[in-house]
Parts: sequence; C-alpha cells; structure tokens
Amino acid sequence: MTRYILFIGVMLATFCLLPPEANSQETDSTPDPIKWSIKANPSSSNGRWSLELTAQIESGWHLYSTERVDGGPSPTRIMLVAGQPFEITGEIDSPASRSAYDPNFQVATEFYEGAVAFIIPVSATNAAGARSIRVQVRYQTCTATLCLPPKLIELDVPITAEVLPAKPSATPTPASGSSALSPGAVVPDFNFTDFNGSARQLSEFHGRVVLLDFWASWCSPCLADIPQLKSTYEKFRAQGFEIIGMNSETVGQTEIDPNFLRDAQAQARAIVRSRGVSWTQSNNESSVAAAKLFGVETLPAKFLIDREGRLVASIRDIAELNALLDRLLKSKP
Repeated sequence: MTRYILFIGVMLATFCLLPPEANSQETDSTPDPIKWSIKANPSSSNGRWSLELTAQIESGWHLYSTERVDGGPSPTRIMLVAGQPFEITGEIDSPASRSAYDPNFQVATEFYEGAVAFIIPVSATNAAGARSIRVQVRYQTCTATLCLPPKLIELDVPITAEVLPAKPSATPTPASGSSALSPGAVVPDFNFTDFNGSARQLSEFHGRVVLLDFWASWCSPCLADIPQLKSTYEKFRAQGFEIIGMNSETVGQTEIDPNFLRDAQAQARAIVRSRGVSWTQSNNESSVAAAKLFGVETLPAKFLIDREGRLVASIRDIAELNALLDRLLKSKP
C-alpha cells in the first residue's frame, strides 16, 4: 500500500513539472487552423531583439499575406501592442508568398501555406524593468471554399525566454442563427450614416420592401452574393424594392484595431465601386449598432422588411429572397 501511494505521488509530481506547450492554444471554441508561436533572439547590440513569429498552418488552409489586394481578403498585420517601451525598427522580414486566383474573393491573392516565419526587429526605447514584449497579429484564413472572419491575437514573449504560446484576444461568440426580432414584429427605426457621410434613417424607405444586407469586405460569401443581388435589385427595384447594405467590418468584435478598421472601410468602398453596387450603404459604426437589433454576430446576414416596416424573414439565400419578393410586391402599397 505504501509503495502504491508513493508511486501515485511521483506520477503527480512528474505531471506537474511538465513544461507548457510551445504552440498557441485557443481558450475558446472558435475554430482556428493556425497555431502561432514566438521566440526572442537577442541581437549583438544591447537593447535590440529579433523576434521570430511562426505560423503553423493546417493542411488545406492558407494564411493571407501582408500585401493588401483591392477587393480581396484582410491582409496579415503584425505590430507591437501600444504603450510598451519597445518599437519595431525596420521592415518585418516576411516569407515568400504564393499567388493564385482566389474563388472566395474572385481576384488573385497572395497567401502562405504550411509553416512560415516572420522576423520582427525590435529595440527598446526605455525598457528598464521590462521582462516581455507583447506582439499583436490580425489575420484571416480560408480554404478554397470557406473563409473565417479576421481574427486578432496577442503573444507575450519574455525578452530572455525561448518560446511562449499565443494568448488570443476576445473573439466573437458564434451566432445563434436567429434574429432578436421575430417575423411579424415592427422593426424599430434607426439612424445611419451612408458612405457619402449623409445622415439617413430606415424610415425613409417606409412604403417599400427593404432588404438589410449585413456584409463585410472580408466575408467571401457576402461578396459571392453581389452578382445575384444586383440582378434581383434590377428586376424588382421599379416595383418598390430597395436594399440597404449594412457594412459591418467589426461586427461581434470586442477589441477594435483602428488600423484594421481603416483598411477594411477603404476596402469596402473599393468593392462597392469596382463591383458596380448602386444601392445605399451604411457605414460600419451605424451598421454594427443596428446589428444588435437583429442579433447579428456573424456574416452574412440578411433581413427582409415589408412595406409596413414589419420583419418578414431572415433570408438564407437569394432564391428565397426572389420568391418572397414575387409575393410581397404583387400587393399595391
């Protein structure tokens, strides 16, 4: 009995002394096919480090490069978290990327596959007492048919340590798939600012059948719907149909990266121009506020409102939208 208890004690002690896993481990249920790790290599100059940031990408997935493509995905952005006594000194050495036509965004994109490393030159501005450097990464990853929304993670690396796991930032909670408003409910009026900077209201469209289309520049299914939406808009507009594009670049996000938001908003406007989208567009701030009325946390999301301002349905596909419009627009206002 004494030997058994001693054996169990030794096993527990051994388990507790095992080193932590070096690769990043997600603490939430959000799928992520990329595992990040980082290490700091001291430079020959005092107060300088070379940070090696590694992305291990699962087979079948790819990570988009640091190059921004008009009409394409959210590029990878690497920076130091603000407020630290460190700065990036020089260009980040990025790995060579592949270039190919991307069916998700219908443009040629640049991306990485497998394992890739980024080298970040960092120096101290006043690092007295500082023991670690925190790096922030915003990125998007896709397969040939599926795209995840952009994600933000933070990695802490001790100045003298080897490798530490990534510590992901708060991520959006998966949507329940249902609207906060029930079909038949009157949709509350809300204000929004359009892409021209003009103050608008939903009530301006009273008497018309309105589709609220929540979308983002990084949402490939949203972009794939544009050609069909254009056809539907041309077919039914004269009968009293309108679309309000609800550009929602930061929907569901609790931490907003201003650089990402700036780039994403510019990308959204470029998409509207290049793809000939002619209907009204609400800006990100207005759209994300309105998304709460409908329980929108993930994209795409579409809601059809009748002439009296009542919610008809949450739209799953354009075929369903066309069938509902055929019925709704037969009745005269």
